[in-house]
Amino acid sequence: MADLPEDLSGVGTHRGNDPASETGQTVRSPTGPDPNATEAQPAPALFVVVQAASGDRLSIRAHSARADVSAPEDGEEVGRYRTVEALRRGLAGVEMDADVAVFEDAEADRVLVEDDVSADHAWIGKPRYPRITLFQDSDAAHAFAEAHDRPTPHP
Repeated sequence: MADLPEDLSGVGTHRGNDPASETGQTVRSPTGPDPNATEAQPAPALFVVVQAASGDRLSIRAHSARADVSAPEDGEEVGRYRTVEALRRGLAGVEMDADVAVFEDAEADRVLVEDDVSADHAWIGKPRYPRITLFQDSDAAHAFAEAHDRPTPHP
């Protein structure tokens, strides 16, 4: 008791009210994830879907999962998706009857035109194709592909 300040008495008892043992409050803890479930997986990419200002095409760009992507300058953003499944669900709900796609193949450094493409196409969401452009008109898709098919010369 040597640590008591000089103005306090070292002798005495507490005369305040005793704290209540029951507070009358119910405390709930949120339910956590199931420990037997599969482990969380990081998002593979950020998929940004943009409707062109002209309304004639839809563009899907794949970015790094941590990329900070600004709003598009030349069109209206339709959505951002973190998984391929979410991207496919988002494309299924788009009001565009896109059946021709131009896939930019990053590995082969070329573009490919695929007819009869739907949201379930096997190439959608693959890292090999970082940019996909969907068209309503086959001629417009082929013209777009020809204008953008510029392979980079390799030494």
